[in-house]
Amino acid sequence: MAAPLDVNIQHLNGNWVLQKVSWLIRKAFSFATIYIQILQYPIKEKESSEPSTKIDFIQTASAGLAGSKEERILDWAKYDHTDYFFGTVKGQSQFIYGAPAKDGTMRPEFELQTDTTSAEIKQFLRGEIELDWSKSPGFLVEAQDGPVEGETRGCWVHTFERNEKLGWTAEQIWGFEMIGESRYFSRRVVVMTTKGQYLCGRIVFDFVGLE
Repeated sequence: MAAPLDVNIQHLNGNWVLQKVSWLIRKAFSFATIYIQILQYPIKEKESSEPSTKIDFIQTASAGLAGSKEERILDWAKYDHTDYFFGTVKGQSQFIYGAPAKDGTMRPEFELQTDTTSAEIKQFLRGEIELDWSKSPGFLVEAQDGPVEGETRGCWVHTFERNEKLGWTAEQIWGFEMIGESRYFSRRVVVMTTKGQYLCGRIVFDFVGLE
């Protein structure tokens, strides 16, 4: 079901079901339903003791498949992690905020990590265009926690991971989008091979409830 307004990118706690994304999930999971419990909470960085945020995705699946735990610390340091989508990778994660696009619409602003000259990749990740390159309403711009001067800039999560063995990369922006008449948590993803071939997609989560 659609996510309630009090569930947002800074407060993702709850239970979710992953919508089918056959282009991305490995064949073993194509007939399984993936359930995800998200826990989001404050922590202190190990090196500096500065406040940070950690997000745990505790994933279980039907059909007797083993579960896994995806852990994200939003300090842009590199960590090893494993998940259903990408296997074992070295990844980075951080909160990002918005800046106006050419049309004046507030969009997520970040430094693209994917090694490409294609302008469409960043446009897709920012929510400016859809998979068919048509114009997109993109991510919702929602108020972030803490003091804000002037216009609400929004808040999103930016992640980048690299498979150290095979060399491919995956870059994501997480936020909330309207799909039809409903508000959903989504991840826009670009996966790129070492040969420069890339695939764009969107992972959408159904909200089940807090318990």
